[in-house]
Amino acid sequence: MDGFFANIELWLGELGVWAYVVAPAVMAAVSVLPIPAEAPAMANGMLFGAVGGSVVTWVGAMAGAWMSYELARIWGRPLATRMIGAETVAKVDITADKAGWWGLLVLRFIPVIAFTALNWGAGLCAVPRGRFLWTTALGIVPGVVLFTTSGVGISALWRRSPPLAGGVVMALVIVMLVWSVRRGESRAVG
Repeated sequence: MDGFFANIELWLGELGVWAYVVAPAVMAAVSVLPIPAEAPAMANGMLFGAVGGSVVTWVGAMAGAWMSYELARIWGRPLATRMIGAETVAKVDITADKAGWWGLLVLRFIPVIAFTALNWGAGLCAVPRGRFLWTTALGIVPGVVLFTTSGVGISALWRRSPPLAGGVVMALVIVMLVWSVRRGESRAVG
């Protein structure tokens, strides 16, 4: 595993300033797709440090969130209207409007609500673009900082004790898998 991190650092080092384009692009792509973004955020922390990695992660996540919102607005909303009817879409719009900016911001702070689903959902609803952007920009900061700085810690730990760092990474993977399975089971029951 030591070679894995060394290879990523070497590859990004060879990219030079382009690493600051590639890393946010990866983060944006992950943000559009239903793929957990924690791993790229942690990698950004490992490679760019706490502050630089957080900025890179935040920029990429914002770009991906905005792309998801716009794609849902352009193609998803008409599709939803055809599939579930204009009346149902209008009811959802009213609910989202009643929740206002506060409701959208609070949803950003709830860790079990998928980042990507909220981005696409806001685009499907009549959530104003400005409201979506500023609540996203503010609401993702805690997660960005948490996961990016986790990567910094793992990187430092890796340099001091690769076996211990490998154990920490494995523990994190196991915790994330268990959490994902339990989340899926609770959705299936509910």
